[in-house]
Amino acid sequence: MEKDLVQPGSTVGPYRILRRLKGRGGMASVFEVEIREKYRLPGHPRRLALKVAREEYQDALVAEADFLSRFHHPNVVRIFPLPRGEGFRPVYAARECFPFGWGWYYTMEMLDGGSLDRHLTRPTTITDMLRPPKTPRRRLSLLLALGIGRQLAAALDHIHKQWVINLDVKPSNVLFRRRKFAYLRGSVPQAVLCDFGIARDLRYPRSGMLGVATPEYVSPEQLQELGRSGQTLDVRADIFSLGIVLYEMLAGRLPFETVAQIADPSFAPPPILEFRPAIPRQLEAIVLKALAKQPAQRFQSAAEMLAALEDVPMPLDWKAMCRRTFVFGSAATCITVGGLWVGQLTNQPPAPTPTLPAPIVISPTRTPTETPTLTRSPTPTYSWTSTPRPTSTPTNTPRPVTPTFTPAPGG
Repeated sequence: MEKDLVQPGSTVGPYRILRRLKGRGGMASVFEVEIREKYRLPGHPRRLALKVAREEYQDALVAEADFLSRFHHPNVVRIFPLPRGEGFRPVYAARECFPFGWGWYYTMEMLDGGSLDRHLTRPTTITDMLRPPKTPRRRLSLLLALGIGRQLAAALDHIHKQWVINLDVKPSNVLFRRRKFAYLRGSVPQAVLCDFGIARDLRYPRSGMLGVATPEYVSPEQLQELGRSGQTLDVRADIFSLGIVLYEMLAGRLPFETVAQIADPSFAPPPILEFRPAIPRQLEAIVLKALAKQPAQRFQSAAEMLAALEDVPMPLDWKAMCRRTFVFGSAATCITVGGLWVGQLTNQPPAPTPTLPAPIVISPTRTPTETPTLTRSPTPTYSWTSTPRPTSTPTNTPRPVTPTFTPAPGG
């Protein structure tokens, strides 16, 4: 498939292509897309990453979409079904007519926090930026290496429980997810395992895609299978690859410089303490055990390796503690200053009430002789005289006789 034939602005199913993403796999091309308006669903992100398989890897992309649909883990990339509305069975891979012909594609979450490979190769000083160093890799802090290693072991444990082995664990396939309030979170980013293009189901093994794996990170049994020696692969192949990634993060270099050293049973990588004496011996023993050439001498499961990594004491995250102290201290200072300012405003005496000047009354002009004089009238004097109460003297006056009517006889 010609990469330039799929141009930004063209539509692929319910998606509109925005730009092509660089360095995202050799079996397919990855584009940043947005869901067209009439296909948008509530709760789904508007922008996703669309992966289009090349002509010779169509079947591998369909199998990869099937693997991703089984996973539900924060450290494994998340796949999204095609927006088809409510009531439809979710479909994760679809075909579309591209300029090169019909091809399969699927969409996954957009991870724009960089890759582990970029963290291992970016320059750290101005001198490194002006003049490339002799060693193109750099070591990570013990906090970052141990934190990322634990997350990758947890991701492998999850996919192994779904009967899937990745077979391509390497720094370029480990991306970081941007999180909200990242400034207040810990310094260890959230690692996400991506690219299951050559993965296989242990219940239905398939072969024929092994040549795509990066030789520096393959296990000895993968090389033997590549040579058609009949070696059977299992979860311990991913553990060996994770051991290489951990070694590289701690030492700043690969444990095996050539594929021949990986295939040689007698060759052992140099101890990490030779390059970094400050790391715990317990952690070095874990990495070297994961790099054992014989699968029986390694960790037998990712869960066992994760438990061993969790037993290693995690260094203090001083940078995150300083950031949180600064943020919370600044917030407390702002709250205190704001409270004092509000208090000053509330404790101020009330402003004086403005007094209006007395009105000026203009009276007619008078001569001095006409000045009125006020004469106080004399206060009237009241006097009371006491009059004796009249007395009544009883007199014996005879009562007059009342005449009595007597009827005449015979009347």
